[in-house]
Amino acid sequence: MIREAQSAGADLVKFQLYDAKDDRGKPHYPYSKQAELSLVQAGTLYWYGFHLGIEVFFSVFASKYVGWCELIGVKRYKIAHSMNHNADLLKSVRATKKPLIMSESLPNLVRDYTSLFCVSEYPTLKVILPDFNLYDGLSDHSKGIEITKIAIARGARIIEKHFCIEDDCYEREWSITPAELRELKEWEVICLDSVKSLSTSGIQG
Repeated sequence: MIREAQSAGADLVKFQLYDAKDDRGKPHYPYSKQAELSLVQAGTLYWYGFHLGIEVFFSVFASKYVGWCELIGVKRYKIAHSMNHNADLLKSVRATKKPLIMSESLPNLVRDYTSLFCVSEYPTLKVILPDFNLYDGLSDHSKGIEITKIAIARGARIIEKHFCIEDDCYEREWSITPAELRELKEWEVICLDSVKSLSTSGIQG
């Protein structure tokens, strides 16, 4: 998946570090258990990305995983929407003094992190996109890439999407494929070129 994401144009690859037992009794527990990573597995993923030339980092769901990430040598952290009020976790991440990305449903105008607008619904069936002067980007769980394209055109400079390389992936309904990621990267270039053209036209005018 790391290799395919890099080939399709991803700038960063993110995995999750969590304790699957927290999902016991929930319908997705078997999937959570299967996808749970050990410290050795997380380190292997990080260094595999390093040797390919793409940065791998992690969403951390408990303070102990911050310790794992510091052992591995990660350069940044992500805190999921469901964890952004966990004071102990925030304290642990901020103590590293490394860049932090957080998913939020409401904007925080005084912040020291990168903010992604997020609707915590899988898949997200209805999205009213925010003003991207208030957020840095979008954590998108909608189907397909149309919402993502609109967000990029409206100024989102960071996009987070789940990624699948197999049709029977558990998260396929709200994930993108390598082909869709390539299409998004092409769209990003089109939007950036359009902004440059508008700026040039404004100067000439």
